[in-house]
This record gives sequence, C-alpha cells and structure tokens, in this order.
Amino acid sequence: MYIILKKKIKYYTKESCKLFSIMAIALGLIIAIILLKYKTTYMVTLSGQEIGYVENETELKERIQKEIIEMEGKNIDFVSLNEMPNYELKLVSRKQETNEEEIMLALKEKARIMYKYYAVNLNNETVGLVDNIEEAEQAINQIKEEHQNDTIQLDLSVTENYTENIEEINLETVQVAQTQVEEKVAVLIEQDQKSKMPSINGILLAVAPVQGNITSRFGAISSIRSGAHTGTDIACSIGTQIKAVADGTVTFAQKSGPYGNLIKISHGNGVETWYAHCKVLYASVGQQINAGDVIAAVGMTGNTTGPHLHLEIRVDGTAINPQQYLYK
Repeated sequence: MYIILKKKIKYYTKESCKLFSIMAIALGLIIAIILLKYKTTYMVTLSGQEIGYVENETELKERIQKEIIEMEGKNIDFVSLNEMPNYELKLVSRKQETNEEEIMLALKEKARIMYKYYAVNLNNETVGLVDNIEEAEQAINQIKEEHQNDTIQLDLSVTENYTENIEEINLETVQVAQTQVEEKVAVLIEQDQKSKMPSINGILLAVAPVQGNITSRFGAISSIRSGAHTGTDIACSIGTQIKAVADGTVTFAQKSGPYGNLIKISHGNGVETWYAHCKVLYASVGQQINAGDVIAAVGMTGNTTGPHLHLEIRVDGTAINPQQYLYK
C-alpha cells in the first residue's frame, strides 16, 4: 500500500512540474508579446486633461524648473504655474509617441508670466517703450548732456512697467526711442525760442535783418528828411545780406524815390516790413518768403549819406518803432 501511494505522489508531482513549466512558458510568451506591442510611459495631465506622454517623469520636472529660471532672465519678472502637472504610469502601444515639446507649450499657455518693459519719458510724457534699461538710461544721459546748457526744462527718465500681455505692448529699439525723444526735444526748443521772440499782432519777428550799428533811430529829425524818421538805420558794408524778419509775401520790389531800391513784405494781420536803400533786390513781387531768407543786399541807393539798411515796420499802414521789437 505504501509503495502504491509513493508512486502516485511521484506521478502527480511530475505532472505538476510539467504543468507549471507549461504555464511559465505561456506566461513568458504573453509577457514577451506584451513587451513587443506595448511599453510603459507616463501620461501627463493638467487640470484633469491629458496633455501628452513622457518616458521620464524626473527629467520633465527638471526641464520645467530650468525653463522657468531661464525665462526669468529674459525681461520676465516672474513665472508661476497655478497647477503642476500630474503623472500616471501607463502601459501604452509602442506606437504612442512622446511629445515633451507639446507638453511644455501647454504648460507655458497655462503659466502666469509677468513681463518687464521700460518707458522712456520726457516731461511726464511717455515717448517710447523699450526692453533694455541699460541702453535706455545711457541714451537719455547722452541727451541730457547735449542739452545741459539749454534753457528749456528737460525731465528725462526711464520707468519700469509690468504686463502679462507683452504682445500688446509696442516695444521699440532704444535707437528708435532716442530719435523720438530728440525730435520732441527739438520741438520744445523751437517752441521755447518762439516764446521769447518779439511779435506784433501774432506775427513772430524771428530774425534781425542785418547786424550793425544803429546810426539813426525812429522819430529822429534830420536836415536830409522832410519829417521825422519813420524807421531805424543800421550801418553795414555794401553787399551785406539782408534777411526777411518774418514769413510773408513780397508786395513791392523796385526803386521808390528817396528809399532807393525798396522791398516790402506783407506778413499778415496788417503787419508789413520795408527794407530800403538796397544795392540789389533778390526777391520779386508775389514771392513767398520765410523768416531768414536773403531778400536783398545793403547799398546806398536813394536819399542816403552812406551804406546802411533803412528798416521800417508798419501796422495797418502806420510806421512804428522797430527798436521796440528788434535791436533793443
């Protein structure tokens, strides 16, 4: 009996080993087939939505931190993610591709990025927006130095600003902003100069026609005149250029008795200037003249004892004293 039982145990043990071997082989085949068709990878989700797959969770986390640090060095004040991605290990088809770049893009879209930019200001008005504070400060310091002796007020500064929508900010190069500032400074200088110019009825008397010594003043009495002097005489050498006092239109340009060669310019609002005793007349009737244009040359034509310019200013036909406005 004992021998029979022993044989049966031996038989069943042997059959069991065969069965386990077959099962192990089958399991191995199944695993091999799975490994051929599938792989383990991490599914990445954000706010419960799948955004991609990566093979290495740690590497992606390190890249996220690295890119945040690098971004904060590019005119970005700070970068924050309201939610970090979740990782879940999955068995997926080997055809499933990893897409780390798409994941990074999705994270950037969800990130809160605060950008820095700089406003270049002139007298509390923003002139340009730039992204380089060092170059901007260098540019405005250069402008300040160039105009340090000017009488105008120049309050130049660079201020730091922040935005989450940098695409909506019209950033310029520092060179462009500097040019814009210089153009506005030139306008301010011109306005300042005009504000100090004498004017009659709103007409700016921008230029003295000649430089020289006053030899006869307005209202003076002389034996060579029939009445009081109606202008101011400025002694100059023959041929000295005579410039228009203000913008206007030439209304007379020819000889006129004791005035000799005479040019009259109408400036509007009843204001007129006369230039007498000229040697040569360069302007003609109807010609549009700008302040400072050369219109004639000093001579001694007409009733004169020496080369000079006789300058008259008339308002509504009446002569007034030029020295109230010029040659003070």
